[in-house]
Amino acid sequence: MSTALLTALVIVGFVWLSRGSGRRLGLIGTVGMLLTFVALPFVDVIGARTDQNIAPTALALSALYPALWLAPLLALVTFVASFHVPERVSAALLTLTGVAAVVTALAFQQGPDRFLTLHAVPGVLEIAFPLGLAAALYLLLLSTHPTGRARTTGIAVTVGVPVLLAALLFSGSGKTLFPQLRGYYQTGGDVNAAQSQLIVKDWALDIQDYLQADVAKRAQDWKDTNAKLAAPAAGTDRAKQRKDHYDLLDEFQLQRRTPGDVTPLPATLQSPADMPYGFAPGPAASDAGVRRVIARAQEYGFQTWMLFGVLALGGGVIALTRRRLLAPPEAGSVAATQERRAELSSSVTLALIVVAVAAGFHSTGFNFRDLWVNWPWITDFLDRATPPDAAFLSDVMREMLITINIALIGTVVAAVFALPLSLLAARNLTQNSLLTRSFYFVTRTFFNVDRGVDTLILALILVAAVGLGPFAGALAMAVHSVADLGKLYSEAIENADQGPIEALESAGAPGTSVVRWGLLPQVLPLFLSYTLYRFEINFRVSIVLGFVGAGGIGFLVNETMRGGGYPKAMTAIIVIVLVVNILDFISAAIRRRLV
Repeated sequence: MSTALLTALVIVGFVWLSRGSGRRLGLIGTVGMLLTFVALPFVDVIGARTDQNIAPTALALSALYPALWLAPLLALVTFVASFHVPERVSAALLTLTGVAAVVTALAFQQGPDRFLTLHAVPGVLEIAFPLGLAAALYLLLLSTHPTGRARTTGIAVTVGVPVLLAALLFSGSGKTLFPQLRGYYQTGGDVNAAQSQLIVKDWALDIQDYLQADVAKRAQDWKDTNAKLAAPAAGTDRAKQRKDHYDLLDEFQLQRRTPGDVTPLPATLQSPADMPYGFAPGPAASDAGVRRVIARAQEYGFQTWMLFGVLALGGGVIALTRRRLLAPPEAGSVAATQERRAELSSSVTLALIVVAVAAGFHSTGFNFRDLWVNWPWITDFLDRATPPDAAFLSDVMREMLITINIALIGTVVAAVFALPLSLLAARNLTQNSLLTRSFYFVTRTFFNVDRGVDTLILALILVAAVGLGPFAGALAMAVHSVADLGKLYSEAIENADQGPIEALESAGAPGTSVVRWGLLPQVLPLFLSYTLYRFEINFRVSIVLGFVGAGGIGFLVNETMRGGGYPKAMTAIIVIVLVVNILDFISAAIRRRLV
C-alpha cells in the first residue's frame, strides 16, 4: 500500500507543479475506482489448502462488507455530475470521493476477517471480454468519427468481432478452449449454521494438533532470525535471513499479533467470530465451501484502489484551490462540449492504462522490497567476481569474435533475402495487378508471422535441429531478421518520392530500370542505415543466444557462472560492455553519414 500511496502523491505533486488539470486527474481517479471495484482482485480469501485460495474483487465482497459500495457509488455520481455541474462543485465531489475511497480502504483493513461461501456468477467474463474488445475497437476505429466506407467498416468490425467472440465463449467449443472462464467470477455470501458448526469443530481439532505449536514455533523463529541478523553473515546467508524476517513479519501482521507474541490461542470457539485474525477455516469447513477473508492480505486491486482514491482526492483539492489559467468555455458551447469529450476519453483511457500497468506489476511479481532483501546476494557476487581474471581475456576475445560473426552473418543473410521480399511487400509497387497484390498479402503475412516468433525460440528449435554451436545462432538470427528488415525496407519504399518512378514508367522503362534508377537511389541510404541498426540489435541478442547453446560469449558466461568462476564471468561482462558501446558508437557515426 505504501508504494501505491507514494506513487499517487508523486503524480498529484507533478500535476500541481506543472499546473495540470486537477479535474481531469480526479476523473481518472473516479473511472479507475469503478474499474477496480468491478474487475481487480481486492484481498485474499483462503481455505485450508492453498488450492482453495482465491482473490475476489471488491464487488464480490460487497454483500459482506456493504461499506465497500460507498466509494464506487460516489465515483459514479461524481463522474456523471462533473459534466453537468459547475467546476467547483465537481471539484468538491472529487474530493469527497477520494476521501471516501481512502477511509473505506483503511477501515476495511481494520475490520473483521469474515467467513463466507462463494457462489459462481455465470456469464460474467463471457460478456465482459467481448464488451472490452468492443470498447477497444471503438476507440481504435470510430473515436475519430470517420466517414464513408471507413465508418461502415469500423461499425461492422466493432460490432461483429465482439459478437463472434461472445458466441464462441458461450458455445461448447468455448467451454473446451477456455474451461476456467465458466463460473470464474464469484460473489461471497454468509455461511449457514451447519458451516458455522464445522468451523468451530475444526478449530478444536486443529488447536490440539498443530495451531498452538505453530504459534510457539513462529515466535521462536522470530527470535532466532533477529539474532542471526544481529550477527555478521555472508551475503547469501544475509539475504535468506532478511527474507525469513519479512516472511515472519507478514504472518504476524496478517494475524494482527505483535512480532514474537506467544499469547496462547483459545482452545475452543463459541462462534466463528471468535476465531483469531488471520487463520484459515479447517479442512472439513473448507471442503464444505467455507472460506475466510483476510482483510490485511492485500491484493493489487487494494493498492490500485488506494492509488485511484488519492488521485481523486488530489485532483479535487487542486481544482478547488487553484484557478484555471484560461477561463472555462461557456456552458453549452461547442468548446465546452469538445472539452467534456476530451476529458471523458482521456480519463477513461488513462485509467485503463493504469489498471493494465498495475496488473502487469502483479503478474511479474515486481517488488522493490524483494530487491532490497536480496541485495546482499548481489554485493556478495560482486565481491567474489572482483578482481576480474585477466588471464581469461584471450578466451573471452575468441568467443566475442564468434558472437560478432553470428550477428554479422545473420544480418547479412537477412538483408540479402529481405531486399527482394521488401519489393513484394511495398504497397505502391504491388497494386497494379491481382497477382502482385496476392504477393503483397503473402509477403506481409510472412513478415508478421516471422516477427512474432522470437529469436530465442528459433535458436532453441535450431539448436535441437542442427546441434550446438554458432551455426544455429546465426541461422536463427537470419530467419528472424528477414522479417524485421523486410518490413523496414518496404516502409522506406512506400514513403519514397513517386515522381522519378512515375517519370520512368511514363517513358516506357522496364520494371527493373524503374527500381534501379527511380527507387534505389532514394532508399539505399535508408536500407544501409536500417541494416546497421539491425546489426546492433542482433549483436546484443546474439549474446543471449549463447545461453541456449547457440555459441558465442553468452555460452562462455553461462558455463563460467555455473562453475562458480565469477572472476572469469566478470572479465566477460566487462568485455561485453566495452564492445557493445564501441559498436554502437561506430554504427551511429556511419548512420549519421548515410541519413
